[in-house]
Amino acid sequence: MMEFMRRSLFPLLGLALVFSSAQAQTRAHNFDLIDVNWSVSLDEPNSSLTGDVTNTLKPDVGATEIKLDFGSLTVDSVTVDGQAATFDHSSGVLTVTLPKKSDGKTTAIRIKYHGKPQSGAYFVPAKRAFPAHTPVVYTQGEMVDNRFWIPTYDYPDDKATSEGTIDVADGWFALSNGKLIDKKSAGGRTKFHWKMDKPHATYLISFSAGPFDEGMSRWAGIPVGYYTPQGLKDQGEAAFGMTPEIVKFYSSLTGFKYPYAKYTQSAVPDFMFGGMENVTCTTQTIGALHPPSTEPVQNTAGLVAHELAHQWFGDTVTCNGWSDAWINEGWASFLPLFYFRQKLGQDEFDLERYDTFGGAIGAHMGSPGRPVVWKGYTDALDMFNGFIYAGGAARMLMLMHQVGEARFWSATKAYLNERKYTSFDTEAFFDTYSKNLKMDLKPFMQQWFFTGGAPHLTVAKEGTNVVITQTEPYFNLDLPVWVLDAGAWKKREIKVSGARTALDLGQSSNLPLLVDPECWTMTTVENKIPFSAETVMQLFKAAPNAGEQARMIDTMLGNLSADQALDLAHSIKSPQVLRRFMGLLKPGSQDFLIALTKNPNRLIAQSAVFQLGVLPSTPAGIDRLKELSTVDPNEALRLDALRTLLNMTNDAALAEKAWTTEGFRDTYRQIALDWWAGKEPDKAREKALEAIEKGYPEPTRQNAISHLGHLKDKPGEKRAFDALAAVLKENSFGARNNAIAALGAYGDPAAIPLLEPFEKAELVFFRHTAAGALANLRAK
Repeated sequence: MMEFMRRSLFPLLGLALVFSSAQAQTRAHNFDLIDVNWSVSLDEPNSSLTGDVTNTLKPDVGATEIKLDFGSLTVDSVTVDGQAATFDHSSGVLTVTLPKKSDGKTTAIRIKYHGKPQSGAYFVPAKRAFPAHTPVVYTQGEMVDNRFWIPTYDYPDDKATSEGTIDVADGWFALSNGKLIDKKSAGGRTKFHWKMDKPHATYLISFSAGPFDEGMSRWAGIPVGYYTPQGLKDQGEAAFGMTPEIVKFYSSLTGFKYPYAKYTQSAVPDFMFGGMENVTCTTQTIGALHPPSTEPVQNTAGLVAHELAHQWFGDTVTCNGWSDAWINEGWASFLPLFYFRQKLGQDEFDLERYDTFGGAIGAHMGSPGRPVVWKGYTDALDMFNGFIYAGGAARMLMLMHQVGEARFWSATKAYLNERKYTSFDTEAFFDTYSKNLKMDLKPFMQQWFFTGGAPHLTVAKEGTNVVITQTEPYFNLDLPVWVLDAGAWKKREIKVSGARTALDLGQSSNLPLLVDPECWTMTTVENKIPFSAETVMQLFKAAPNAGEQARMIDTMLGNLSADQALDLAHSIKSPQVLRRFMGLLKPGSQDFLIALTKNPNRLIAQSAVFQLGVLPSTPAGIDRLKELSTVDPNEALRLDALRTLLNMTNDAALAEKAWTTEGFRDTYRQIALDWWAGKEPDKAREKALEAIEKGYPEPTRQNAISHLGHLKDKPGEKRAFDALAAVLKENSFGARNNAIAALGAYGDPAAIPLLEPFEKAELVFFRHTAAGALANLRAK
């Protein structure tokens, strides 16, 4: 197939092709940003900061003013090349009047400011930092939130170097971009001075600070480490200890050595993302931390691999506008698949590829008319979904397969070297690859990035023909058709185009077949050929890889009898495929599942626990779940078994015991609260209020806040309503966001004036959540 696809997809050209990038998405500004030199002094108890930043830039000739992005903090003074300057600060823009018309020479604009950030920089007290017991301060800039703590140009199309100094209390550590230049202590305070000497987008400027523990190693002389709140270093090692080997792997795979002075990760509480790829110093959620004993049920390798991939794709090379964000996120979702292929084998790669295609197709099902490259968004956050993550990765998988893996990685090495430290758009991306591959990629680009929709194929038989029909928009696809003949595959190809395409199979027309059997095309394949259960089982066993087996599990095996499904499960050798197949097992399979809970592969055991919870309970199953929930050495598996057992038995005593049990992520209490919310809502309400009033660990508190919106109050009471309203006055992210949503679900229009300020909040998450909540309340 690969050789056919290489020959047929694109005409080879002897000369490089250049596409126009006239449609590049950039933001109009009248200067070139060169450097951002910033310092902040943190007032930790009051959640405020004092800042001083110098933006060095080259204004266009004749420019009389410079506009910088800046939120609601107070500007104290502005100077231009050392001279006091007049300025206007309104509507999120700081407009600085230049002393004279610019002659195009370098200009330094210095701004001093102070205030209590509402977005961009977050002060998390120790009481809300669970599992930490110390405070943390961190920043989060993507997409356009750095403007809320630092005045600068806040868009990815103009890269600059940067230098930052963070002044914190003694005993704290402050991490930022680049190399640590200096550390000075005086008067109970310590200043950390960092310098980033390679150009980068300003949304990647960041810091995180607190009483941290450090874990440090090196790769090729480059420091590679992590920082966790004090007392959690062992969990940091479990979460991030594999990072040096991934740095090594990516450097080898791409042919482009990790390009920066260091790579570190810090774990912070109350974070709104899983991770953020700040250049050289990724910020990760504290939820990534886990005890080593919970592995592999708990595993952060995917998160680590994704954020690290951004150091190449997103940081070294960057989209110049959010419409092209797949250049960042698609590649960061694509690269980890190859690390896991090396680490876990070909089955893992084939399944990850199938899932990536599924995620990409799912995005189009939700928004069928939208292409990957899209300028119709309102907030930049609207771009960050399956279109650019799985969607971008899926398209790179197809491109790589069709041009050949070796050639693809050779072109990628050239791409990184040619485009490093710059921002650009989709057309420029394909311009570079076309040149390096010496082929016209414009048809591929147009079909897969600028066409709204994804292919949906239906396979049927008409006489001796296999007929493939597709819905609009019509895609041009070169697909293999494999016919199974006496246990061996006969391989054919079909060029799909338009609404209907037929392939005459001749004497093989009565044999079973698969379309795209190696699962290398981002398409749904709906098979309407009436195969018997025995034939489907035969096809499954003969499928060329785990990806196709996963597709058959999802689309072709649902009608197997209980005995047939159980027999087929016994034949599966791949642990990854077996875990997926368990979802097809039916009553009568409980003993098989109980045996799987004893499998040394604890991921298999976990899947078996989940499926036991789907099937009718048996005494043996209950006994096994009781055993797992109390004595299994893996706490994460114990928790899964307890949740399944409680839902299966409805034993209130289990919930009572769980509510008083301390554990990993305070999950025992959440299991109990979730169960009460479904079975005993009055008790759930009291327990949720208890969690909020007594300040239980943050994961449980946030879970309680969410439940109160649906549990509401008893008639004549407003305890739940008042508790949710009180949360709105906090300086938290997760709890407040949950409270906004909960008040919308609660349904009392009295919440409208409490929520209306969040419609105009700086933080986009609050705006989105408030819009949904208020729409519900106003409808009442």
